[in-house]
Amino acid sequence: MKQMMDIQEFAVEILGLKEKTAVEYLKEKGAMEPVKKRTKLFSEGVKPEYVILNVEGVFRGYFINEEDCEVTDCLVNTPGSSLMPGFDLDAPAPASVEALTAGCVFKLRLSDFKELVKGSPAVGELYRNEVQRAGQYHLDKSRVISGCTAKMKYQWFLKTHPGMENRIPDRHIAAFLRMSPVTLSQIKRKLREKNEQEK
Repeated sequence: MKQMMDIQEFAVEILGLKEKTAVEYLKEKGAMEPVKKRTKLFSEGVKPEYVILNVEGVFRGYFINEEDCEVTDCLVNTPGSSLMPGFDLDAPAPASVEALTAGCVFKLRLSDFKELVKGSPAVGELYRNEVQRAGQYHLDKSRVISGCTAKMKYQWFLKTHPGMENRIPDRHIAAFLRMSPVTLSQIKRKLREKNEQEK
């Protein structure tokens, strides 16, 4: 079994945190936690108690719509990315977040995170950058979902979620891109055939 990354390595190499006191604080207060497939990290309507970042694995954010159906709102597989269900850390979660594969997360109590942000400009900047990145991701996704063809949606997905297509079932990708699994299957087949012809 692959050895789990330690907090120092995660903070410095993945998050790019150079501030020694902040790294020591994360080592003292934070925790690396392995997660099993289908582990729920946050539940819609429940206030988060932890800030959670992806170390390894694929995760999805989803909510229940007015028709009582699950709507996959985001997919995350990048190490260091936030797995928080919303931007307002003090509000009840607007979505649930679950693991689609086995993996590992970094957890820090929300109260400890707030204390760290107050005393560390570097962590404050990291947090603001992540909020900005997440906001841009959702804006781009909304534009693609509402204004692109099914093929363009899938090509956008491949570009923005590298390596994910072979790690999770097509039904999650199809749900995220607001298309049927049959449509996704047809697009994948056509792209495969095109690639084979170009060889």
